[in-house]
Amino acid sequence: MQSKAPQTNIETTPPSEPELSRTPECVGNGLRAMIGRVLREVPDCTMRPTDISRRLDISRVMVGRVVRAVEKEDPIETLTSIPGPETLRHIVQSAQVAGVSAEHVEAAINAIELFDWLIRDQYGTRGAMSAALSVDHARLRERFEQASRYQAFKGMSQVLGVESKLWLTCMMMTPSKDSGHGINISTIHGTTGLRRLRPDSRVNFVYGTPPKYVAGRQMPERMDFDLSPYFSNTPAPLDVVEENGQIINTFAPKVAGKDAVYDMFAGVHVPNGSNRFAAPGRTCRGTVVIPDVPVTALVSDVILHGDIFEGITPELLVYNTMGKGGADIEDPKRFVDRVETNEEIIELGDGFSKIEVPDVPKYEQMVRFLCEKNGYSPKEFQVHRLQIQYPVYGFQYAIVYKVPQALDDG
Repeated sequence: MQSKAPQTNIETTPPSEPELSRTPECVGNGLRAMIGRVLREVPDCTMRPTDISRRLDISRVMVGRVVRAVEKEDPIETLTSIPGPETLRHIVQSAQVAGVSAEHVEAAINAIELFDWLIRDQYGTRGAMSAALSVDHARLRERFEQASRYQAFKGMSQVLGVESKLWLTCMMMTPSKDSGHGINISTIHGTTGLRRLRPDSRVNFVYGTPPKYVAGRQMPERMDFDLSPYFSNTPAPLDVVEENGQIINTFAPKVAGKDAVYDMFAGVHVPNGSNRFAAPGRTCRGTVVIPDVPVTALVSDVILHGDIFEGITPELLVYNTMGKGGADIEDPKRFVDRVETNEEIIELGDGFSKIEVPDVPKYEQMVRFLCEKNGYSPKEFQVHRLQIQYPVYGFQYAIVYKVPQALDDG
């Protein structure tokens, strides 16, 4: 029968220590030193979590988290990764029952009390502490933000009753054969691994031109592509209706478990859909994406013919669109909605040797299909990519090229 750790009364007032010892760095160093010493002194154990957990009759997962945290060199990483004060108290009290000296356990308890005080009195909550401490530590910030985005993804997927594995956009820009300044635009957009989670959820996608407006649309030469030969999953079953001059595509299949996943991609070609040079008030070109459903990952590619935007480095702009809708990236009133991010646009080089997307096995074939439609070789293109894990639902991600004025514009 396992002995239980003695119960003690816990106060949140910090020990009487110099003010310097209450800084996050000192609190983290105190946890590393004091708790690390207690764990090393557990009789008949190494620092292997399995040994300690068996000896103390405590979850191996929790012990493993503590061991990893106290072995970190950065005290701030220790603070943000170690379990909470109550778990730490239980571990060190159990260590005392197992034979660790009362003096060393008391020192560890004092370090834990200081940690508890830091959370409660200085920051209010553990989440607030982690958010504040991550700002000046790039690695911590990346981990904290990804964990937070994951929580947002899970919450919104449950609220909306739908989720998907990947949202993919691809914009190919090629020279117009009709205009020296014109750019032909070919796009792929959609999602793979789309899954309905709740039988009461109905997901609406708004895209497509109502048939009665096709003849009168501004770009009569626009062509829609059928990309279904490149799908990996069953095409998403959509109920299509026209309402108020727009096409509503409703996704509401029977909920049939984790394997009932679908693909939904659309392709469009628009001749002279853009321009190489700036116009009054319109100095940017590029692609904008707001995923229509919560997704695990976002991939956004801009595929440029070598003659287009040569020497221009793209910029990533992220907007919080909640309450205002999609943002015009050149509207100064929307600058306030921009969100700081550590994400970066990467250059995949010339050609398509690195363009593969594991979740869309036939993606390269899709892109080559666009090449054939435009009459160019893959060797003539360069690729800029944005790839994000757990993009925030409702955020807008834009790959932007700042273009010059035409020389003949003065």
